[in-house]
Amino acid sequence: MARLTKYDHFTLRDKIHEASLRAHELAEHLRLSFVPKVHGLRKVSRAQNLDLDLPPVEDLSIRHQAAAVLEANQYTDGLSEQTEILLEAISTAISKLASTGIPH
Repeated sequence: MARLTKYDHFTLRDKIHEASLRAHELAEHLRLSFVPKVHGLRKVSRAQNLDLDLPPVEDLSIRHQAAAVLEANQYTDGLSEQTEILLEAISTAISKLASTGIPH
């Protein structure tokens, strides 16, 4: 049995539009937020080059950067889930149309 979603009352066109918006939002979030935060964590967590006379990175800095990545990941998961729900709703709607026939 299919689970009910807030998108069940949407038309197929609206479902496709919403899925497109969510996919775009997810792509932008990954490009502008998630990936830069992961790169920042990677940068601060690397072993320091002792030849450069740079102060060592404190554990607190790494923890803050890791927390930012985890927060961005939660947002990513939410967007992914919304997109997946919409795509499932689109698939279900198309299957119903295909099985009942599309009126001319």
